[in-house]
Amino acid sequence: MSGPSGEPAGGRLFRGAAAYRPATPWRPVAALLATASIVAVSILGARFLPPYLGLDFGVSTHPTADDITTVGLWVVGIFQVLAIGLTVVAGTLFGGRLADTLALRAPPRGWRAYAGAVLAMAMLQAVLATVQQLLLEHDMLKDLRPFVGPVTGPYWPLAVAVLGVGAPLSEELLFRGFLLGALAKSRLGFLGAALISTALWTGLHAGYSLVGLAEVFSIGLLLAWLLWRTGSLWVTIFCHGLYNSLVALALRLVELPP
Repeated sequence: MSGPSGEPAGGRLFRGAAAYRPATPWRPVAALLATASIVAVSILGARFLPPYLGLDFGVSTHPTADDITTVGLWVVGIFQVLAIGLTVVAGTLFGGRLADTLALRAPPRGWRAYAGAVLAMAMLQAVLATVQQLLLEHDMLKDLRPFVGPVTGPYWPLAVAVLGVGAPLSEELLFRGFLLGALAKSRLGFLGAALISTALWTGLHAGYSLVGLAEVFSIGLLLAWLLWRTGSLWVTIFCHGLYNSLVALALRLVELPP
């Protein structure tokens, strides 16, 4: 469907109708249970599968920091692969089509949707940084320090893959693709679905400070809004991956103050 100018109707970030339309056969409660099951099975798989996959970490009785970091990266990576695979399988159940169940559609406005989304992300980050700097007594780098070792160590390509590819795919597909769509079809509407799915997604970052969790929640709401306006999960996956990759690159290139 096209507008008077020949451009696709909907999909603009700030004007016109939102492009998102939930189209999933999953009911809200069933989707919540499936999401919890996917997370639980992925955690268990990441815990017990490595030896069966030939991943002998060889951590001795006196492991080094690099040993621990390497093990952690592989465990997180296995969790992400399992979560992606299980979410894709869930998206095909009950006659579902991945493009509909997970909102894996091309945005109506093409590259302009991605450009606008990146600009919106940059604006939010500027606001959050200003608030933290001026109004909160908080070390803005506190939640980033644990990532310095992985992204600067000998296995930094694995760390970048986990942060820049695995995290965006697994988290966006499960929370803003699969779960949000099922919740949005209920009486919660899109807003309620966005709040619940974002809160659960924020729970994955439970090791962060309270300020860090608030920042994660804010970013999650923005990603949900971008999905609503563009109708495409590919946009949120791209923004999530770009953000994580830029953070990893910055940590590699810039030494944090003590």
